[in-house]
Order: sequence, then C-alpha cells, then structure tokens
Amino acid sequence: MKRFCFALAAILTMAGAHANPLDHGDFVSIPTRAGVTQSLFFATPAQKPAWVIVLFGGTPGALHLGPNGATTLKGNFLIRSAQHWIDDGEAVVLVDTPSDHTEGVDDDFRYGKDSVVDTQAIAAKVRERFPEAKMAFVGTSAGTVSVGNAMKRDAKIADAFVLTSPVTVSRKGDATIADLDTDGTQNRVLVVANAGDQCPSSPPDVAKRLAQNRHYAYVEVNSNEGDSNGAGRCGGHSPHGFLGIEMDVLKAIQGWLKGQGSGN
Repeated sequence: MKRFCFALAAILTMAGAHANPLDHGDFVSIPTRAGVTQSLFFATPAQKPAWVIVLFGGTPGALHLGPNGATTLKGNFLIRSAQHWIDDGEAVVLVDTPSDHTEGVDDDFRYGKDSVVDTQAIAAKVRERFPEAKMAFVGTSAGTVSVGNAMKRDAKIADAFVLTSPVTVSRKGDATIADLDTDGTQNRVLVVANAGDQCPSSPPDVAKRLAQNRHYAYVEVNSNEGDSNGAGRCGGHSPHGFLGIEMDVLKAIQGWLKGQGSGN
C-alpha cells in the first residue's frame, strides 16, 4: 500500500497566509442537463499548465460567478486561496452550482446522479480547453461529496482527486463520503485533514481511517487558528478551513500531484 503521510505544524501570519480570490479570467456557462446550465470561471497562468485544478467549494457551493470570479463564498478555503495555484503554474477552474440550484446545493444533491452529469460536462469542457494537461478535482468540506461522487460513478473523469476536510459524518441524514468504495490503487486520491478540526462533520480521525482503509494518500496538518466554537467550527475561517496554513496545505497538495515526497 502506498501512502503519503505528511505532518505540518507551521504557523503563518494572517497577512502572508491569504491571497485575493481570483478576479481575472474567463467566465463561461455550459449546458449540462435538459434546461440546466453550469457556470465556470477559468484562470490560466502565463505558461502552459501541466495541471488544471477544478475547485469544488463547501456549503452551500453557490459562488454566483461573474466576469470577475466568485461574488459569494469568498471565505471558503479553496476560493480564497485559488490564486496560489496560478502562482505555481497550474490553471484553475471555479465551479458554481447549476442553474436549477442557484442558491446552493445540499449533500444529497452532491451525491446524486444529476450532480455527476453536471460534473461530467465540466470535465469535458476542461479537456476541450486543455487537451494536454492533467486534471485534478479538489474539494473541501461539502465539496468533497461532489468530488467523491464523481470519482465513485466515473473513475476516469479526472486524473487525481483531493478531499480536504472531507465530510464523513452525516448532518441530519445527509450523504457523506464515509462509505466511498473506490480503491486508491485504482484512483489517485489524496485526503487532507487538520488535527485541529472541530467540525462534527469532518473529524480528522475518521478522515485518516478512510484514507487507510481505501489506500488513499494522506496528509495531516495541525493548526487551531481561527474559530473553533459554535457554528464557526465548520466555516472557512477556522481549523476546518485551514485558516493561517493555506500555503502549507496547498504546497503539500501540489507536491503530491507532482509526485514529490511519496512514502510507503
């Protein structure tokens, strides 16, 4: 079994930890299901990218994309730190919710067939734009349900899958990825968890067990910065959202995508 275990303990200043959300790129809308469209925002580095990173934000998923990128959910870990992918030379795609769910989606929708149809249309558009690049689906929190569902139903839809702060414990009976039955020896999958995560839906020990049982690579970070109490426990500005260690987490993911630091 191949695993990638990487412990991080860096504490960065708030000024150095955040990047501005993407605001320069190409806003497009593509058809998916009958009468339904899907909005995307493409941002491309100056050089030819080796990877295209498709980002699936957490609850409620609605970015209300426009010509200048996301107008809502800017505090989400993946959305607020998206510029770091461009700085590293990768292309980025921000994924909005579909036109029949403009205000957001729940986890049951994310785990359903319609979600996969939308995601397949997204993947086809990305392949059309970047035919020579590899594609990674990266989700955080509830966004991991979208990524896990796509991987489960269409294993070849992307070249790599990254699940950060994965939702593994049900919220009011909603779907999770705790029973994800894809094997890491067949799919390239990375799980990233924060030991300081206090969100009831994403306990780090369950994420680690999921990775071990499914032969996924695993990265564990350790930071308690931000709100760890009340409703904020599952928000972007908390350990659940890797507050203050965004750069470290993204560098670990980038290194894994590039095949650096693999372990046994």
